Amino acid sequence: MNEKSIENSTGPLLHTVFFWLKNPEDQSDRNAFETAIRKLIKTNPQATANHLGCPAASEKRDVVDASFTYCYTMSFPSLAAQNAYQDDPTHQLFIEEAQHLWDRVRVHDSIAI
Repeated sequence: MNEKSIENSTGPLLHTVFFWLKNPEDQSDRNAFETAIRKLIKTNPQATANHLGCPAASEKRDVVDASFTYCYTMSFPSLAAQNAYQDDPTHQLFIEEAQHLWDRVRVHDSIAI
């Protein structure tokens, strides 16, 4: 039997952000959000890996929350790098360019054990 590795392969700290857009059906709002966040992905120096996604067509179950519009996950090499990201100009510019588009944001940070 093959055993799966439980080693963390993306980094010690994962910063997962869920966004609910005010007008998720408005394509121009989606385009504006995606443009702003892709600029962040390309220019931010702290993150070592990025994932931008939207709800998957997973099986509907009580424990699955697919109510969000976008999910963005960044991997950081340390808590200090994630803390530096919070004040980084690339992050601040993203907020300035996109905050008018979202209704709600939820952040989940986890550190490897």
